[in-house]
Amino acid sequence: MTHTRSPNLSGYAIDWFREHDRESFLDLYATVFGRQRSGEWFRWKYEANPYVDHVPIAVARRQPSGTVVGCRAYFPLEVNVDGETHLAFQPCDTMVHPDHRRRGLFTAMNRWGLERYDDDGPAFFFNFPNAQSKPGNERLGWRPVGTVPMYYRVQNPVAVLARWLRAVDSTDDFRVPITDDSAGPANTNADLESTEQSATRESMGPPAAFARGLTRAVTTGHRLGDRLLARWSLLDADVDVTVERYDQAPVGTLDTLARRSRSDGVHVRRSSTFYRWRLDNPLHEYVTVLARRADTGLPIAAMIVSPQDDHVRLVDTLPHGVDANDPAVPALEQLLLAVLEDYREKPFLTAFGDVLPDPLRYRFLPDTRAPLRPILRPTTRTLYARGLDDDVSRRLASSTIDDWHVSRLDLDTT
Repeated sequence: MTHTRSPNLSGYAIDWFREHDRESFLDLYATVFGRQRSGEWFRWKYEANPYVDHVPIAVARRQPSGTVVGCRAYFPLEVNVDGETHLAFQPCDTMVHPDHRRRGLFTAMNRWGLERYDDDGPAFFFNFPNAQSKPGNERLGWRPVGTVPMYYRVQNPVAVLARWLRAVDSTDDFRVPITDDSAGPANTNADLESTEQSATRESMGPPAAFARGLTRAVTTGHRLGDRLLARWSLLDADVDVTVERYDQAPVGTLDTLARRSRSDGVHVRRSSTFYRWRLDNPLHEYVTVLARRADTGLPIAAMIVSPQDDHVRLVDTLPHGVDANDPAVPALEQLLLAVLEDYREKPFLTAFGDVLPDPLRYRFLPDTRAPLRPILRPTTRTLYARGLDDDVSRRLASSTIDDWHVSRLDLDTT
């Protein structure tokens, strides 16, 4: 590992993560983000990553004690850029202890990482920085590419509204996202049951009657629409398919389907290695729904979903970007319909990026347009990139958000 000189910071030093820093990292994570993470999660995310041979975390230490007060971590991935595979880092879990902020530690760790990886590191960085870190990233060469939408299908508007109102109560900012990544308290199934019981006790009041009527109308509309689309999908399909569900991902089959995906633009490379590691995240359950040809048994398409307490994430679909006449397209629609039926009782579903071939058709609304944009905040999903390799830098500089193909599996936090 190349030695990198620590920036000139009075009372602090920047260097590499050391093995005995793991507990300090997790303690700092809990302090900054208010969430506990386990050693198992750390090992999965940083030590078991198949694309690097070290733990890619820069650490800020208070001197002379050596106490860890800041971290700038990276999430390594293989990314295809116009058919060529490159190593790319997604900066993540950047944190500075509240008692040591506004002292230049974020910029110092950022510069330190750029210097360390200038000669023998990734070809580029890409990430979705929050409002606090955007200015610091921009000063060091990160440039915005565009905003990636989050799509929502609301199935129980009362439960979603209750979740949103609790989030509003917990912040001074009225425009609070109802996303599954919201810092506000999440609405659980238990909360939903309590809300419905409360509405029942006040059954004579207009709000309760309105809530029940609204929920019934939305639910009925979804089911009628889904049944109609299911008939159209079967008519459009050139081949009959069977649908299978796997709690353990069939990584070999996913690899096979990934090879049929479009290779142009910028996208994280899918492979058996990627799926075996990525779907081993101990924080989440992943279910693979697979479509096979009924006549030959060959796989046509797959969808990966992650059930949460009160919603479902659609995290990936395969193959990606195929021609509209490809039999995978109606097969993906049948998989989506199967997922919607399996999780019809969940208050809402989300889909990040372009995992769905036609989200509006299935009433998934983007938060980048009305009616959701005025009340949600898609600002933390603006994609930023910074090249290190000259050739890749030129390609990234000329790219637009339409050239990037991202799903939830490409995000470090899921």
